[in-house]
This record gives sequence, C-alpha cells and structure tokens, in this order.
Amino acid sequence: MANSDLWRELAISFQSVPKIYECTVYRSYRMGASREFRWTLPSDQTALAHFDAMARRGASMLTPPPTGDLMLAWLEALWKEATEGPVVSGIEILGEDRVWSSDHTEGGPIELRGKIDRVFQASSTLCRNFESEALQDEFEERQRNDPKNWSLLRQRFEAFKSIRELQTGPHERIPEALVRDAIADQLGIKPEEVTWKQIQFEVAGMTRDYPAIALVPTELAPSQQSPKIEQTANVHPEPKALRDSYFANFPDEKIKLRDLCWAAGQHYREWKRWLAGKLKDGSTPDLAFRRILLSGKRPSEFNKKPRPHGWE
Repeated sequence: MANSDLWRELAISFQSVPKIYECTVYRSYRMGASREFRWTLPSDQTALAHFDAMARRGASMLTPPPTGDLMLAWLEALWKEATEGPVVSGIEILGEDRVWSSDHTEGGPIELRGKIDRVFQASSTLCRNFESEALQDEFEERQRNDPKNWSLLRQRFEAFKSIRELQTGPHERIPEALVRDAIADQLGIKPEEVTWKQIQFEVAGMTRDYPAIALVPTELAPSQQSPKIEQTANVHPEPKALRDSYFANFPDEKIKLRDLCWAAGQHYREWKRWLAGKLKDGSTPDLAFRRILLSGKRPSEFNKKPRPHGWE
C-alpha cells in the first residue's frame, strides 16, 4: 500500500472540494449467476470531474492493485469499508432496497440497492483510514530495521556482512600518485616527500563517502617504497586515523567521547583499548566503533536515546 504521506495528501484533496459539489452515488447489485453491480454517478459534470481524477489516484494506490476501471474500484473500496468494516464517520450507507421477483414467492431478492452519501467526505475518511494503517506499518518497519531492536546474533551477523562487503568489494580505486600529488599541492612539498601516514590519513578521510576504497600503489624507487603499500592495496583505516577523520567532519563542534561510546553501544574503556590497538579486528567493539565513525553521523543522530547521567 502507498505510504502515509500519499494517503494524507489525497485525504486533503477530497476534503478541499467545495461542498456545493458534494453528492451521492448509487449502487445496485443484481443477484444470480452473473452477480452484476452497477454504479450511478452524479450528473453534475464538474463534480464528476473532481471525483474521477482523485478516485482513480486512490485506486491506483490500493493493495493488491485493482483490475478494470479505477474509479469503480475506488467506489467498491468505499462500499466494502462501509458494509464490512467498522462504523466510520463520514461514510454513510443509507440502507438497501430489496427488489423481489414479480410473484414475491420464488427466487428471493433479485436486486439489492444502496447508496453512499457525501462521497467526497467518505473518500477523505477512507484515505485517513489507509493513512493510519500505513503509519502503523511504517512504524513497525522502522522498529524491525533499527539495530537497537536486533538480537545480539543479528547485530553481529549484520556487522559481519558489512565488514565482508568492505573487504570483498567492489571497491573504489584511487591511484597513490593522485593522493600524493593532492597532498603535495596542499602542503607545498614534493610528491616523494609525502609520507605513508599522510596518505593513509587522507584516504581514511574519504571513507565517509567511499566506505570501500582501494589504494592502487605506484612503482617508486626502492628507497621511496612503503612496506605497508607493498603488503596491501585495500585501505583498512587504523583506529586513530579513523577517529581523526571523523572529528574532522565537525570542526566547530565539541563531540564528547562518552556520547560517541554510548551511541556505539560500547564503554569508554573499550574505546581506549581500541585506540591502543589492543582489540582484535572484527571484534564486537571494533565493528561498533567503525560503524559510527564511518557513518559520519553525530552520536545523537546515530543513537537517539540520551546517555544516562554518569554512564562510563
């Protein structure tokens, strides 16, 4: 079904139609093998034009999608809500007339007749009902997708998948020479004077926008080559480089480390051990800290629940 915003907008559209165009529609349902139904619509062409466009829009958002004429599908949705659902303000079914066979003895009623009064108001109310259903569905979906509501197993499995995706790619590829030249121009030095630590720091700063990035090493003279570049082309930022890159995103703000730890779901002592390189790569604290630092979000955006007073 369409999202709550679409139903809210359509409800307002139905509600905003001038009251002079409010009208009644009639339904007849013929019993028997064919089980045919027929709607009688307003003769006022202006009222009909208003209703036609909005009714078709509403029917196009129904789940499952209707077949056939969309305006009739909307009228049937109104009828179903009024006859099968709870009593709803604004939807009025003013009874059914039973038309019997001529001798009034055999076959039972052969036609049922009814009407929906104030069809624009009824349609607006139906849209509000669908909006409420959509809001509930959207809330439940957010709850399911909120990591705070996941089981410990799912949290670790999702973290495992994220790390695996970062490691296996696909990766953005950036030439080392491009990084060296950019740093050299920024600092006013020669490219060969750029250190590996400077390269690592700059590339780590790009992980907010490019979480999986591979550094393509440049062939240099033996005296200029970095052992770390020879060993791996995939940048897996060191904790301190990742920390510095994260805080660089908020130069005018004072982000408290304990707020950051709370948002990550880890204690401050784990933060200190992580920065010191005492935690194993891929451990729960390692994955938690990397998630928030790579997110580019403030602690209050990452975890909206406020940190308890005195939490360490």
